[in-house]
Amino acid sequence: MKKLLLFTFFLLLSVSCYSPGHMRDWGHMHYGFGGALTWLLVAAVVAVVIFLIVKGSKAGGESEETPLEILKKRYAKGEISKQEFEKIKKDIT
Repeated sequence: MKKLLLFTFFLLLSVSCYSPGHMRDWGHMHYGFGGALTWLLVAAVVAVVIFLIVKGSKAGGESEETPLEILKKRYAKGEISKQEFEKIKKDIT
């Protein structure tokens, strides 16, 4: 995940610094407002990528339950008896 972030950052950095031949005539745009706009765009893209990665990792982590929690829920719902609960609890711990 960190490698992906670093790769994206350096890729965007290299693209933002690239100046094709026809743009060299517009040097003032590269260093003036055009350069600042490019950096803002790069920062926005990196921020969105980080946000999506963090959001994706949190969504996956919240839904995981331990086997004991699942067992307690099944017992609370009445799906299994006390004897089954105790036997399975003993097996998983």
